[in-house]
Amino acid sequence: MPNLNVYLVEGYSEAQKETLLVRMTDAVVNSIAAPKASVRIFLIELPRAHICVGGTTLAAEARAGGPLSPGGPTIHAFLIRGRTDAQKEALIGRLTAVVGEVLAIPPAPVRVMVFDVANTDFGIQGVTALSLGR
Repeated sequence: MPNLNVYLVEGYSEAQKETLLVRMTDAVVNSIAAPKASVRIFLIELPRAHICVGGTTLAAEARAGGPLSPGGPTIHAFLIRGRTDAQKEALIGRLTAVVGEVLAIPPAPVRVMVFDVANTDFGIQGVTALSLGR
């Protein structure tokens, strides 16, 4: 069931994005024991003008000519409730590591948020996850 939304500033190559998605899938499977076929990751690319950090858009930062911050990325991980704190911590660590390895972004600007969703509030195949025994 894990669904991840990855918010990333535009500008990375297709090969980097594909590698990121594949490696993130493996990170989810390895850290929370989710079946690979159930992992869904949606990459949302944003222009620099649509990302603001500390009151300054990344576009304004680029115009100023200084060093460019990565502006994230931010990852929202939606999981059916029931994972342990240790599993969630492992997931956060592994996703952050993958971002660093694939996109050369240090851990400091990376944000990972885990959302526990009740099995009555997540639909699969038109019914709740609870009714499917999840």
